[in-house]
Amino acid sequence: MGHLRMFFPDVSYSLLLLGISCLTGFTKTSQEFSGYLSRVLRNYTEQACDGEFLTVRCPPRTSITVQSAFYGRKDPAHSPQCTSTYSSAGTRSVNDITSCHVSTSLQKMLDECEDRRRCQVLVNSRLFGTDPCPTISKYLSVRYKCRPIEQREVCPLLSFLMQV
Repeated sequence: MGHLRMFFPDVSYSLLLLGISCLTGFTKTSQEFSGYLSRVLRNYTEQACDGEFLTVRCPPRTSITVQSAFYGRKDPAHSPQCTSTYSSAGTRSVNDITSCHVSTSLQKMLDECEDRRRCQVLVNSRLFGTDPCPTISKYLSVRYKCRPIEQREVCPLLSFLMQV
C-alpha cells in the first residue's frame, strides 16, 4: 500500500471515512443495531412433520448457519405432535420406537440452507434418501444461527481498497 501513498497521501484517512460511512449505513441507530444483534445472536429451532414445509429464515444482512438437524423420531416424550400417516396394522407402534433417524439429515440441510437468508423444504423421507423406518411418521428439527454477512459483502468498495 506504500506505493499508493505517493499518489494518494490521504488513503488511510479516506479508508477510515469510507469505513465509517459503510458502518453508518449498516447500523443507522444504536437502538436498531441492538435489536438487530439480539435477532442475530440467538439460536433458532424450526420443526415440521412429514408432509409439511419447514422454513428457515434469517433477518436482513445475515445468512443461515445450520448447527444441527434431525430427521426421524425419538421417544414420544421428546417428539413434536405429528400425526401418523401410516396404518398401524402389522407394524410397530410409534410408542415402540425409541430412536429412528436418518444420518444424512445434517448434510442435507447444510446443502439446502447454509449461507442463504431463507430456505424452505418439504419434509419427507425422499428428501433424505433411504428411510430406516418407513412405517413410522417422522419430523425434521433444525437448529441454526443467523451469521452477519461479512463486511466485504456489505461494503464491497471498502474490502477492495483494503486489499490494495
